[in-house]
Amino acid sequence: MPVVGVMGSGTVKWDHLAEPLGRWLAENGYDLLTGAGQGTMLSVCRAFCSVADRRGRTIGIVPTVSDGAVGYVPRSGYPNQYVDLPIITPLPRLEAGIAPGGISRNYVNILTSDVIVALPGGAGTLDELRLAARFAKKAICFGSPKDFRDTPEQIEITENLDIVCAFISQHTSSRV
Repeated sequence: MPVVGVMGSGTVKWDHLAEPLGRWLAENGYDLLTGAGQGTMLSVCRAFCSVADRRGRTIGIVPTVSDGAVGYVPRSGYPNQYVDLPIITPLPRLEAGIAPGGISRNYVNILTSDVIVALPGGAGTLDELRLAARFAKKAICFGSPKDFRDTPEQIEITENLDIVCAFISQHTSSRV
């Protein structure tokens, strides 16, 4: 089953974008991969899980913190309650203190996804888009162009869900 990574804000839900996308992914037999957190990640996972007869699963790449007793534990608020398969990694979220080019869970998000859909977000989402371009992953931005300044030029930006769905279908047709 193809894996569609949906990246976006960890604080803003962008329900008007995330909910119809999440439902469409579930209705069309995809697995959904997110960063397992709140905001857009919660919204798209909740919508995905609302589809009763879905075949796909929600996969969450969970950032952790070091714990002297057990090694690594999920950061507070991770994974959200709609993640079916949490992937616990020792990798942090992309944060201000991480050196440019530093390894974060964003690498797992991008390299594991067959196609990436980015909703508006912050520095982490922009990092994921740059990684998608670097690793030649198929990616599209879903939202207003004003929310995607500094996006690599080869990545299309659209406000139209039908265009996003056609993009996903086109780039996963050999895997469905």
